Amino acid sequence: MIEREKRSSIWVAVVYGVVLLSGCVDGPLHSLYYRKQWQDDEKYGPTLFTRLEELQNTRREAARMNQQQQSQLARRLNLSVAQDPSAVYRAEVVRTLGALTTPAAIEGLQLASQDEERVVRIAACEAWGQRQGVEALHALGAIVRSDDDLDVRIAATRELGKFKDQAAVQSLGFALDDSDPALQFRAVESLRRISNEDFGNSVPAWRQYVRGEPVDRPEPPSIVHRLLTFF
Repeated sequence: MIEREKRSSIWVAVVYGVVLLSGCVDGPLHSLYYRKQWQDDEKYGPTLFTRLEELQNTRREAARMNQQQQSQLARRLNLSVAQDPSAVYRAEVVRTLGALTTPAAIEGLQLASQDEERVVRIAACEAWGQRQGVEALHALGAIVRSDDDLDVRIAATRELGKFKDQAAVQSLGFALDDSDPALQFRAVESLRRISNEDFGNSVPAWRQYVRGEPVDRPEPPSIVHRLLTFF
């Protein structure tokens, strides 16, 4: 089973490559070869590709489910987050959990936030941002502070831009204090989004804002500078 999932994961990656090269998943290479491969694999049970499609369909139906149905679904998905060997599948499970409003989904999202694979943890950040709420705010703040992968921290910083809350501001201040320019830039973008303030890209000015201090606003560019930049 695990070997077949690994092989399916490889086929999914190959198909994405074909999409990039051909521009269409229904192109001739896909229809002549890859679909046959999926059909062959389906003889032994659902392939990863089929399972991903099923999750996407489930996610589209989530809004029509009542709370009992969502809770039952969330419990099954939580098990997949904990046990499924495919990181690609776990990430898609997490995105589906993010579409559910039931409290039962929180357990799976918490597990995903600690997953060994960064693709799953990034999906958890996106799901927390979609879910909103106090748990989501705290989870994203913890990721910004403690995750050891820059891409995951950037994802959490981006999602914090959806929370108009002082706790989000403080977590973004932590990102501002990081030495990485990409993380600082994302923190500035999120702060600009939730604060209705604009101190340009001045990290020191935004740090003052986070601390509640009077902000030394950056000087606007002069007319001469604008003309030089224009030409």
